[in-house]
Amino acid sequence: MSLKNLKVVLLSDFYDSLLTERQQECLKLHYENDWSYGEIAERFGITRQAVHDSIKSSEVALERYEEKLGFLADFQQQQGVLTDILKYLQILETDLGLTERIRTIQYIRKHIQALIN
Repeated sequence: MSLKNLKVVLLSDFYDSLLTERQQECLKLHYENDWSYGEIAERFGITRQAVHDSIKSSEVALERYEEKLGFLADFQQQQGVLTDILKYLQILETDLGLTERIRTIQYIRKHIQALIN
């Protein structure tokens, strides 16, 4: 899956309930099930151009929601922090001295508090 397609799928995970049912279905069929515009058009009894327009307007709407609300960006930032926390927890499992363990625990605590706030 291309990065653009992945981004649309991720944005859909956060904002698809803000789209019409038809837009949701067209996006899902096209991006998640890899249906062509022609296949989608046949299913709904509309033109390929109508499918194209629906998908493109949905993409624009999803991008606009993300610009205003930023849920995907926040989620990705949180995933990065959690990845770091897991890395530092693995470090704690090694044979560290007391000072290193305390520093590592403080680092983890700081990042968990940032996620909570």
